[in-house]
Amino acid sequence: MDRLTPAEEQVMLRLWKLEKTTVKEIVALYDDPKPAYNTTSTIVRILERKKFIKHKTVGRGFIYSAKISKEKYREFLAENLLKNYFDGDRKALISHFNSKGSLNELL
Repeated sequence: MDRLTPAEEQVMLRLWKLEKTTVKEIVALYDDPKPAYNTTSTIVRILERKKFIKHKTVGRGFIYSAKISKEKYREFLAENLLKNYFDGDRKALISHFNSKGSLNELL
């Protein structure tokens, strides 16, 4: 699995929220100023090529849905964070967040 670019991630967050959707509906979920329809459509095609999403033809349009769940991508990111920044050491990861006070805020 590849890591998503920030723009791809923003599209995926909206797609996960909507589950099955069109490019027009994805664009509608952005705050103003909204990205151009064509820009979003290009990102959707890239995500499909990367096998993150799939489409179904409905009439003359397409309905898109995720092939990779948000949870699966979150696991991928967490494992990469652990591997690349903490040498696979879970204790070091927990210690880092604990030293920043992040864990205390959760409890």
